[in-house]
Order: sequence, then C-alpha cells, then structure tokens
Amino acid sequence: SNCSTGAAAAKMGDYSDDEYDRDMRSPGREGDRVPLISEKSEGSSSGGGGDGFGGKSIGFLGSMCLLCNNICSSGMVQIPGTFQGAGWLFPTTVFLLCSVLSCLAALYLCKAVSWMKGNRDFSQRVEFSGLASSIFPRWLYLFTVGVLIFSFTANNISAIVVSAQVMDATIVAVTHKTCAMYILDDTPDVTSTILSNHTNITVTTGDGSGVFRCITEVASSSDSPFGDAYVISIGYLVVMAVVIPLGYLNLDENMWVQVGGVFLLSACVFVWVFQFMDLGLEASRLPAAATAGYDLVLSNILFNYGYVATVPSWLNEKGHDVSIVKSNVVAVIAATGLYFILGIFGAMGLDPASASDVLSAIDSDSRFWTISQVCTYVFPIANLMSSIPVFSILIRYNLLNSGICKKHTANIFAVLLPWVLALFFYAGNQLNLLMNWSSAIFFVFLNMTIPVYMYITQYRLVGRHLDGSSWDASWDPRASQSLQQIATVYDDDDDEQLLGGEMSPTLSDELMIPDKLHVLPLWVRKNVVSEITLAYFIFIFTLLLAAAAFAEQIQTTT
Repeated sequence: SNCSTGAAAAKMGDYSDDEYDRDMRSPGREGDRVPLISEKSEGSSSGGGGDGFGGKSIGFLGSMCLLCNNICSSGMVQIPGTFQGAGWLFPTTVFLLCSVLSCLAALYLCKAVSWMKGNRDFSQRVEFSGLASSIFPRWLYLFTVGVLIFSFTANNISAIVVSAQVMDATIVAVTHKTCAMYILDDTPDVTSTILSNHTNITVTTGDGSGVFRCITEVASSSDSPFGDAYVISIGYLVVMAVVIPLGYLNLDENMWVQVGGVFLLSACVFVWVFQFMDLGLEASRLPAAATAGYDLVLSNILFNYGYVATVPSWLNEKGHDVSIVKSNVVAVIAATGLYFILGIFGAMGLDPASASDVLSAIDSDSRFWTISQVCTYVFPIANLMSSIPVFSILIRYNLLNSGICKKHTANIFAVLLPWVLALFFYAGNQLNLLMNWSSAIFFVFLNMTIPVYMYITQYRLVGRHLDGSSWDASWDPRASQSLQQIATVYDDDDDEQLLGGEMSPTLSDELMIPDKLHVLPLWVRKNVVSEITLAYFIFIFTLLLAAAAFAEQIQTTT
C-alpha cells in the first residue's frame, strides 16, 4: 500500500546502501567480512569446528551459570568484612548500582553487536575485538584489544596462582605434606639446613635453585604456602593437568564445568550461612552505617562485576531460543543475591576481628563444622578453576576474530602463556599488586565505559536508522508472532515489491526486520528516557567511576 511504502521510505530517509556499506566497513580492514557462525560449525558434535570456535548450542542454564560465574569472583570472601566495616546501607547501595550498571552495559554491548551488518539475528561471529575493529579508529581499536587481552590474561594469572596455592594448602590439610621444585629462593646460602618449615630433599648451595623440597605446614607470612620462594609445586601441576585440556575446548563444550562451578559455589555459601545461624547471629555487628570503613567498599564490590567484556563470546554461542535479556538479568540477580546472603549473614555471624576473610576465619576456628572447613578449600577451587578455561577460550576467540593470529599461535598466547607468567607471581604477595592496579586502571573502561561507547558509536553510524521500531521482542512474549510482521520495502527503480526474493544484506534488509533486542522496556523508553540518552549518561558516569576507583587505589597504596 501507499501507506506502507511511505513509512518505509520515511524510515530509510536519505541513508543509501552505499552509505551503510561505508559506515559498517572496518576502518583498518576494509572489505573484510565477519565469518558466519554457521560457516565454521561443521565437524563437531557440539556444533564447534576445528578452527577454534564453537557452535550455537549453549542453553539458558549454561548461559546463566556462565555469566553468574564471571560475576562471582574470589572477592566474595571479603564481603562480610565490607558490610561490618561500613554498615549495610552503603555497600547495599554500591551493590545495586554496580549490578544495574553492569547489566545495562552488557545489554548495550549486545545491541551494538546486533547492529553489525547482517547480524540482526546474531548469526555472525562478532567478538569484542571484532566489534572494536569494525567501528573504532585504529588507535582506539588497538587500545581496546590491548586492554582486553591484558585484563583477561591478568585474571587468568590470578586464578591460576590462587587455585594452585589453595590446592597446595588442600594437599597439606589432607596428606600433611606437599612438595615443590624451587626455581628461586631468597633464603641464605645453605649446605644442609632445616629451613623453618622446609625440609631439604636435595642439598645444594647458592640461592637454592633446583632444590626439591617438601613442607608440612603453609607459610603464614605470605599468600603462598611456600613463602617468598618461586616454585613449581604439586598443587600447580595438579591444577594445570585438570584445567589446560579444558582451555583447548570451545566455550559451548565447557558449560558442564560452569554449571558444576555454580552448584558447588552456591552449596558452600549456604553451608556457611547455616553455620553462622548455628553459632548465633548478632545484629549489632551489622549497623546501618559506620563512622569508618568506607575506603575499600567501592573496589571490593565494583571489581566483582567484570563479566561484561565476556558477553560477546557467549552471545555468539548461545542457542537461538535463549533470551538475551532474561539470561543477563537472572545471572546478575543470582550473583548479587549470593553476595548479599554471604555478606549479611557473614557480617552478623563472624567476629569483627576475622570477618575480613571468610576462608581464614572459618579455617582457624575450631567451632566450625568439618563440612564448613572443607568448603574453604572447595569454594576457591570451584570458583577459580572453572574460570581459567573460560578466559583462555575468550582470549583465543578474540585473537582469532580480529585476525591477529592463527589458531595454533592463539592457543599458545591464550592457554599456555598465562601458566608461565603465573610462576613469577606465585611467591609472596605480588599478585595483589598486579590485580589491584590492573583493576583500578582498566576495569571500568573495559566492562562499562567501552561497551556503552560501542553502542553510542554504532547508534551514530547506523542505529538511528535501525532503531525506529516500537516493538520490543526482548520484553514482549508475542515475539515469535511479531517477527512475521515485516515492513514492506519497494525498489526505487521499478517500484517492484521485494518480498520473498533473495536480497543482499543492505540497509533495506535490516529495516525489514524488527529490532529483536532493546535495553529498556517499551514503557520506559516512551515515558522515562530513551536508550541513547541513558547511554550518554552512563558513559559520563562510568568515566567518573573509573576516576574514583583509581583514586581509591592510590589512597590505599599511600
């Protein structure tokens, strides 16, 4: 009809297909086409191929557990002390703020990915680095990829070191001994000496390099069971043997690890809650506000919500019937709920002198049940060992999707290199410096500022022409019926209706498909604030948040 023709023409305006092709072309890689997921999903029972990518087979449970695992970090054990020190009001406010910001940033990132040419149905492989390559100038693309790879590698190094240290402590608790090959030791020259809790098996001189030693108790002056020595321990080798093979799999093939990790993590939290209730809860330990204890609240809470940059990889391999909005919202609510449960009950159940670290408090108190003490070993292993292969896979995906290197080289950088670098951070407390400064500098930019800026950039390029539909499939249960309501588009040359025929992926094709994803519900967009206005506000706010996190880190170190 004339009405539909006029509406389609008005919607398209003067934005030609040539302009659309120009806008969606990569600044540094002109003419490159993002490979379709279906083109590399052959030859694997799970839908993954031999090129380093997986297929679209992750269901809702796997999606929720994957995202939830990426939010629930080892920082959970510090939350009871945060609630005790600052009272419940300020940490609760920060938790709600961080959860809402991270969820919105994730949804904005998903929508930016959907605005890649021909990707309204998420049929293409678009990783975080691939999106940056397509829409950013080269300098910003290189900065984004560098920050992404560095942050993911730092997270992996942290998870490897802590997992290995906990595994060594677990071995000591069970067998009363663990051993290691000493690479470098700062102890004085030795000939035949008993070093505090170290028993020399092979006697040497000099700095102790090459000595194979066993310990019967963990060192109390360091995060490492072996004190300040650089070692290759049995715990390190056990974790490596279990985790490295998982890193060579695809993301969709690791979902059973993610589901198991969330189950064990949740079980440990509820065991501790019942333990706190059994010992007695004291409301006086959890005031509404406190006169001190606010200095580390922001970093202790904010740095746990580092899942946003991992979302594109999940988006590429989630099933077609898995809701993007529901998966993100449910995962954020579930993870934040676990933080609240552990934080509130831990604050009321633990003595203030020991509440800063739940694991140490439980392990050193004989009143706690055996199962509660067992959970102090299970919790970090389940939480961290399940995240190591995920970050290895995500590094590989981003290196491959951006064309930086081939699969074999990508696996070296993604899977093997973090294990080598982890050896340099096993000794002493140096790992804390790496994580504190990398998080303070890059965390907010990578997980909030850049994702929202990607949406803003995409909106300025093509989104303003594609975001005109008032229908919202992400919130409307009638999505399947609405997908059939395709706008009528006519060819300008012969006025022939183009429905049912084959068409190239031009702007006209994009306009024929209603937007399947919106960040905000329809009533909010109509009556409260538009998505682009909110995006600009969040972008500015996250810049201030990044400055606050960096200032807090400087204040802490000085």
